[in-house]
Amino acid sequence: MKDQQFFESLERETGVVMNTRQKEAISHTLGPLLLLATPGAGKTTVLNARILYLILRRGVNPENILALTFSKAAAKEMEMRFQQLYGQLVKQRIKFSTIHSFSYYIVRAYFQEKRIAFTLIENEQGSNSKNAVLKRLYERLNQTILTEDKLEELANSICFIKNSMMPISDVEKLDTKIKNLSLIYEAYEHYKKNAHPDRILIDFDDMLTLAHTILKENPVILSRYQNQFPFILTDESQDTSIIQNKIIEKVAQLSSNLFVVGDDDQSVFGFRSANPKYLLDFKTIHPDAHILMMEQNYRSTQEIVKVSNMFISGNKQRYVKNMFTENPSHKTVSIQSFEYDYQQHSYLIKELKKKKTIAQTALLYRNNASAINLIDHLDSAKLPFYVRDSSYKFFNHWVIKDILNLMRFSYSDKNIGVLETIYTKFNSYISKQQIEYLKNQDRTQSVFDHLAALPNLPAFRKKNFQEMKRQFKKLNAMNPLDAIHYIRKELHYEKKLEEFSARLGLSMETFQGIIATLENIAQGLKTHKDFAERLKYLEQLIRQSAMNKESNAVTLSTLHSAKGLEFECVYMLDLVDGILPNLESIKAAEKHKPDGLEEERRLFYVGMTRARKELELLTVEKLNDNDVIESRFVGEVRGILYPGLSLAGATTVNLTTFKVEKGANIKHKAFGIGQIIVANVEQDLLEVNFRKLGVKQFSLKVCLEGKLVSSVL
Repeated sequence: MKDQQFFESLERETGVVMNTRQKEAISHTLGPLLLLATPGAGKTTVLNARILYLILRRGVNPENILALTFSKAAAKEMEMRFQQLYGQLVKQRIKFSTIHSFSYYIVRAYFQEKRIAFTLIENEQGSNSKNAVLKRLYERLNQTILTEDKLEELANSICFIKNSMMPISDVEKLDTKIKNLSLIYEAYEHYKKNAHPDRILIDFDDMLTLAHTILKENPVILSRYQNQFPFILTDESQDTSIIQNKIIEKVAQLSSNLFVVGDDDQSVFGFRSANPKYLLDFKTIHPDAHILMMEQNYRSTQEIVKVSNMFISGNKQRYVKNMFTENPSHKTVSIQSFEYDYQQHSYLIKELKKKKTIAQTALLYRNNASAINLIDHLDSAKLPFYVRDSSYKFFNHWVIKDILNLMRFSYSDKNIGVLETIYTKFNSYISKQQIEYLKNQDRTQSVFDHLAALPNLPAFRKKNFQEMKRQFKKLNAMNPLDAIHYIRKELHYEKKLEEFSARLGLSMETFQGIIATLENIAQGLKTHKDFAERLKYLEQLIRQSAMNKESNAVTLSTLHSAKGLEFECVYMLDLVDGILPNLESIKAAEKHKPDGLEEERRLFYVGMTRARKELELLTVEKLNDNDVIESRFVGEVRGILYPGLSLAGATTVNLTTFKVEKGANIKHKAFGIGQIIVANVEQDLLEVNFRKLGVKQFSLKVCLEGKLVSSVL
């Protein structure tokens, strides 16, 4: 069978028609090939057709083909699509696998051979679970509690260390706020090896490190896998970490038949050590490699493709590609700006209600926190939705538990059990010894009466306790929204959060966002009980939304989880600096470290290219009660859409921490956020158009020396 006959037969049997570049990739002979596929270019179709080509045209035994991809869902979909299209042509099973599963396959076989007993620590329960162990080690070594936020950061840091093959000596250089990370890491590794006398514990990332070590130190075992899989194909290769690439390279080394499919412009998992560098260095690693580009987009309209292609060209560390489409025009990419975030949600509800069907519409956001208010609005509007990330930790956050417990305590100031959970969360002036004292007192009386009756108590302390009694009685009579305001300000809960975040290196902005979300949910509710029930109801609603996946429901997803998906209509929301791009990448870019900002641009690009026909970018001026500015990426898109609107002749004043330039947004201590019209050193003039107060002029020197203006972030 000749190549032409193969493609004619493929078209006849399956209806799949390939373009010239796709055929070139599929019919590649031997040796390494890097196939760079822009969004919507049909990469999975090509990869599966390549497997069929190897079997039918080159006579390769299906058992000698290994198809690797990043996630379980992607591997399952690839296998399902292969079976649907080519199941009648190929009866033998192809090994479609994630890299983790393949590594586990190597580790398990080796351990069985060596009679080494092992257990996955992720399968351990209770005090032996991975999270419980990490929490215990952190608190022992740092003598302080570990919050859920910090636990997630700790787990991610350990994952990054292993995936990037970082030596233990470099761990303390890692950009993280985890105190004593290297000590915790070493203690964790020691625990897994010694916790059980009869077996060792391994985690998911150990599958990779162990597989790599086994292949490196055992030439016979390496040779076994090299001979078993002389043909390796990898999908979503931009998402693979350093150690994953090393494992693949080792197995492919003998035959060099490595067929790598990916897109450096869609590498967005840097927190897992994924990096486009492997694709960018492919020719260095494999000097004889072929590099092909599939640049035709079959998914999106001309408007979306053109804007997305121009937008991603703002990155420098990439292969230059020219994505194009032969799809018809539809409508221009739209940018919507709102003063308040609730206006953004109201707009989305109105737009969704206009549609005959919402099954092919997606609402995409950077952080899961953005979804809660959205879900509250969708439910109130009786619009069905499907949440891709249904394992929400939001409702179990300790800040929410604090607010609910403070409300609960207002119903009975005799409840010592509840008081014990919250007495450090407001200005209670209650000591641990006094809590122990209260446990032995009459439970039918107010704890504050007991405390005020303590002997040798100063008069002002007695007065404080009686005032607290009045405060909680007052709190109990309030509606939920007023109650949250009261807890924040009058009970000084917000001040306690500031102290806590400063002490543990946590984000105060995250806490403020949670409280602002609670205030939005509390709108219009009458009692504390209504509020608690509403939270429980929303949590249940998110879990149940999985049942709406195949129905007429709008999809809600983070941008990371939306990768690989496509929709007729996409709305990207909460597009402000500090969220997308995130604050860390902005600060790093100001220090001439562009990697983070480039990844953030890639994430924005991933969101844009999920849309087939309609794409809307939504930004706000006020988010979670904080003044914000629109994402610089929205500004870049606006510049592409309306090139005549770009500012010319900007004069820049360089500062130590930020810069002032024409068109930039800054914050003035007295007047809030505004946009600079003039920044002139020679004339000592700073002219700013403030959002609320209009245009005002200042002495530039006085503003800078007196630190009256600052970066919005």
